[in-house]
Amino acid sequence: MRIMDARLKEVYWPLTLSERVRFGKFELNLQTGELVAIEPGVDGPPPQKVLLREQPFRILRILIERGGGIVTRDEIKKVLWPNDTSVDFERSINVAMAILRKAVGDTAENPKYIETLPRRGYRLIVPVQRESTTEPPKAEGRHISAAALRKDLLPVQKELRPGIHLARSWLATAAAILVLFTAAAAFYWGFQSRITLFSSDTLVLADVNNQTADAALDDGMNIALQVALQQTPYLNLLGSDKVHETLGLLGRSEDTPVTLDVALEICRKTNSRAVISAVIRDAGNRFRVGLSAIDCQSGKTLEQVVHEAETREGIVRIFGLCASQLRLKLGESSDSVRRFDQPLDRATSSSPDALQVLALGYKKHLSGDIPGALAYYGRAIEKDPNFGLAYAAQASANNWLHKHELALVGSSKAFELRSRLTVPSRFQAETLYYEDRQEWDKECGVAQQWVQAFPRDVIARTNLASSLEYLGRHDEELGQAREAARLLPSAPTLIDLLGAAIYAQRIDEARQTYDEAILRGVDSPRLHLYHALLAFIQDDTSGMQKEWAWAAQDPVRGRFVLYRQSRAEGFYGRSRNAHRLGQRDVESSMKGGFVSDAAGFESLEALTHAETGNLRQSQALVKDALRKSQDRNVLMLAAFTFTRAGNTKQSQELMEKLNQLFPNDFTVQAFSLPVTRAAIKLDENDPTAAIDILRPVTPYDLALSDAFYYVYPAYLRGLAYLQLKQGDLAAAEFRKVLDHSGVGAGFVTGALSVLQLGRAQVLMHDEKAARKSYEEFLALWKNADSDLPIYKEAKAEYAVLRKSIGI
Repeated sequence: MRIMDARLKEVYWPLTLSERVRFGKFELNLQTGELVAIEPGVDGPPPQKVLLREQPFRILRILIERGGGIVTRDEIKKVLWPNDTSVDFERSINVAMAILRKAVGDTAENPKYIETLPRRGYRLIVPVQRESTTEPPKAEGRHISAAALRKDLLPVQKELRPGIHLARSWLATAAAILVLFTAAAAFYWGFQSRITLFSSDTLVLADVNNQTADAALDDGMNIALQVALQQTPYLNLLGSDKVHETLGLLGRSEDTPVTLDVALEICRKTNSRAVISAVIRDAGNRFRVGLSAIDCQSGKTLEQVVHEAETREGIVRIFGLCASQLRLKLGESSDSVRRFDQPLDRATSSSPDALQVLALGYKKHLSGDIPGALAYYGRAIEKDPNFGLAYAAQASANNWLHKHELALVGSSKAFELRSRLTVPSRFQAETLYYEDRQEWDKECGVAQQWVQAFPRDVIARTNLASSLEYLGRHDEELGQAREAARLLPSAPTLIDLLGAAIYAQRIDEARQTYDEAILRGVDSPRLHLYHALLAFIQDDTSGMQKEWAWAAQDPVRGRFVLYRQSRAEGFYGRSRNAHRLGQRDVESSMKGGFVSDAAGFESLEALTHAETGNLRQSQALVKDALRKSQDRNVLMLAAFTFTRAGNTKQSQELMEKLNQLFPNDFTVQAFSLPVTRAAIKLDENDPTAAIDILRPVTPYDLALSDAFYYVYPAYLRGLAYLQLKQGDLAAAEFRKVLDHSGVGAGFVTGALSVLQLGRAQVLMHDEKAARKSYEEFLALWKNADSDLPIYKEAKAEYAVLRKSIGI
């Protein structure tokens, strides 16, 4: 189901359409945008399903509706961007068409489905078969009962409730200091007003017009007003990214003050509904505060609220009062206003000076001057010790500098003050706090509430997707990432979607998302990192070489991509080459000041050696890593690696330290420690105890962490069943590892699981399957170092197997 207001229904339902249509080998769901390849037949592989992005989906619908007729680019423009919405039409249409053609396996040069007619447009060149008829949804009136409202919202709520260590990108960082991309989810409201807002209507917020001589009433008041208006899901403020983009299209610089005249230009260019304008004037010994909604096209005032503040410290409170009353005048229900109406001087600060200093900190933060931003945040807190937003901003800045203990101090204080904040700011403070404490289960619960209350908030969905990733719930993560990318198709949301698709093992969707990101000109280390993994999974040698070459140009910036190269060599048993590449990455990371990353790379190499049987070298490497760093991630990895290398005493000492330092850390307590304890039981030849320890970890088998993951609980469980001679149960665990190569991330246990599966099949007396598994492993390791202990074992076992079956 797609949420559409009455005006959009006129665009999408020009005639009665079937719910599903077939063209060529594809079937399209006209309601959801799901495109399914319905060939081959029932005896072939299952159909492949792709969820089309919004713009390619709309274009395909237009082509289908036209029934083979020509659709001009101008017609596409009018449907996708009505009323001259601000966008680069030519490039955007080209990108959308390229994505659509990619989805159906088509090309412009040799079309099978969509033909390009130069200087005329496009047309569908295959017949369309309609499957079942469905009537267009009927537009409802604006005045409905509360019961009808609940009934209408129920399917919407159901639809919106779906069922590494690298930073979460600039999108999440900006969100931590201010919710910059808040969107409204207003559905139906009964009211009497001169202005009627639809769910798609956006409002442009002009800078506060400060007509006093007090400079502290400038940028700080802008922040206060933005918080006041963004605390409700009813209003839909034009995002700051869209404001900056439109300023460029208007020939202005991004830092142009958004005066009333400029705001009206932006409003018209973006087809927004109205401008919200605020003014502060001297009124004798008082201050007069006014808030207005101004029609974009006519420039006439639609609604206005004016109040006076007796003192300078009362201005923020009066701003909040004006905002609440204006929301009522703009049609928001009184129940909604009561629910989302935190007094503004509590939600921000009653001190104009504190707000002004915070605003200066935000500017420094977003420009990349993090130390400068921290200085301003500290001053804001000095002026108002109860300034929750300033503490949250301080935490975000310290996280950016990898000062996690200081970040936790700030996020803890913001968490303590959360009752003072607006609803979305409170959700932000809570998710930031639980993220800093690595309590992913609790963050997930808060983020789910956030998404339910503000279903069009991109930051809410991004945070929810991230917490689901750490819990191993990748199908749900993918659903949230898809919606975030649909709401705001941008570099961070597309990169998040790429990662989620890989982890959910939706490789075709991951490739489509990567192609879309490239078409949009996206470039970042995270994109290169995910593409390197995607290329590895698809055995795309040229794709991997492309990423190694990119990373080699800047070994510090590309350090995580470079380590993928070392890991790939380890996966294929080329241990010496992996060590050479790994040490190169360790050295460049150390030179760049990323000591913890260097220690992590060395620990992962040590774990690879432990799994392949080089126990002495494994212990030497992990000891060296601990001399470099003993942060949380290195401690988790070292404890587990010592166990796999046979040094359980050292492992237990580190486990005790982890337990004391991180008693509430979800990854430590629910994943790392039990997995390490199970490994110790395996080393002690007590497989039954290992299985018992791993039983509560089963829901998190696919969880990601900042130390080790790679479907390790299933791998260890498989080893335990091998010790118990229960081949069928062992085989199921190793298949789980092999079926989730995205989470396996090219770690050596992915290759070793093929060997272990063969050993399980021997126990099952399935010699034919066992022989196939052994041969597959030996083919993977055809160029492996011949002296690796586990390689020698595999070749000897294969020789015995061949002899036993008479080969």
